[in-house]
Amino acid sequence: MPKHIRVLSAIVCLFFMVTVFGCATINVTGNNAKLVQSGKEGTKIAEKRVWYALWGLVPISNNTTDDVVPANSTVRVETKITPLDFLISIFTGLVTINCNTAEVYEVK
Repeated sequence: MPKHIRVLSAIVCLFFMVTVFGCATINVTGNNAKLVQSGKEGTKIAEKRVWYALWGLVPISNNTTDDVVPANSTVRVETKITPLDFLISIFTGLVTINCNTAEVYEVK
């Protein structure tokens, strides 16, 4: 394989890694909710997409789970990059904007 093709491939791979897998933080809080460890089973009750600028350094939407966690409940929260987040971030990553999803599960 020619050297310029390898260099171009490496640059494209690095671009996608930086674009899609930025450093983003979701503050998991709630209205007097008790948070449990991730191994507990539960029923999904809410989902929230959080948007960031500068590859996840600056939140441009509310990055807390206060508005999706029910008051006085027991919940488990998962933060992840869903396939839709991945596709969105491929296109919006060109302008340094990406997103992550927080899923809230009520645990009995």
